[in-house]
Amino acid sequence: MAQPGSSANPLRMGVFSISPALAAGEKKGFFAANDVQVSLEQVESSEQQFRDFDAGAYDVLQASFDTVLNYRCNASNDLGRTLNVLADFALDLGMGLSVMSPPEITSLEAVRGGEVAVDAANSGYAYVLYSILDKAGLRRGVDYTVVSQGNVAERYRKMTDGYAAATLLSDGLEALAGQQGMNHLADESVLNMPYIGSVAAWNGQWYAENRNTARRFREAYEAALAWVLEPANREEAADLIADARDLHAPDAQRVLEAELGPWGLARDTDITDEPARAVIGLRKQYNGFDADPAVNPYGDLSEFFVNSGPHFTESL
Repeated sequence: MAQPGSSANPLRMGVFSISPALAAGEKKGFFAANDVQVSLEQVESSEQQFRDFDAGAYDVLQASFDTVLNYRCNASNDLGRTLNVLADFALDLGMGLSVMSPPEITSLEAVRGGEVAVDAANSGYAYVLYSILDKAGLRRGVDYTVVSQGNVAERYRKMTDGYAAATLLSDGLEALAGQQGMNHLADESVLNMPYIGSVAAWNGQWYAENRNTARRFREAYEAALAWVLEPANREEAADLIADARDLHAPDAQRVLEAELGPWGLARDTDITDEPARAVIGLRKQYNGFDADPAVNPYGDLSEFFVNSGPHFTESL
């Protein structure tokens, strides 16, 4: 078989949303210039993403760090066993995770008694939503019902149908939903803590065998990110988003502005201790770890990273 990352065998990346940096990496040639070919492949949900990742359909994932924790630690996940999945570097800080509602739901209190839509009830960003609603006095399973409705793009498309009292949107779709009359009820900033959203994640064995390819991928991504962050390139970056996500130019500009916001793209791709433990703390708060997890999430966090990450401290 051809070398992974070659033109004959490109890296297959399972993504929820093509970010400005990923779009630039592909279309501006940053991946190719660093001798790595990448195929960005849309996923439908975190469950589908990890099921296909387990089957070998993807080499690398754009996945929430929380979902990596779920499949690394919990045999109770939908696969019924843990996976050797490891985070490499940060892609974003949540991409502006926002609680959005139809026009008739004008406050978090008005969500009471309704359905709240998420990707998967026990993974991804669901715990962010539960925490925001908790702060408003709404308890999961008591004051609202959780329903799984697929990825963020799917939930955005359904938003105008009044299918739920609220959902969590991000990746600039929260800005587009607001433009269409949906209500922005709260966002991840109310958690008042550092947060890590999506990461690049690999199968641990694959990474060990293809470390140089993975390194070139990260270097190329960081070069593409630097290009996107350069103000002189904003207009062209918006054009890349319009093409990659099939958006009209004004909508692509709004999406880019949102994804360059304070909770958007991670400017520093290193994953540090505090935000990593914040994600673990949220999952712990909602009993999201098995009684006997395969990997201890409360001690040395090097078990979750391809290169052991920075110096992590034992706490929590």
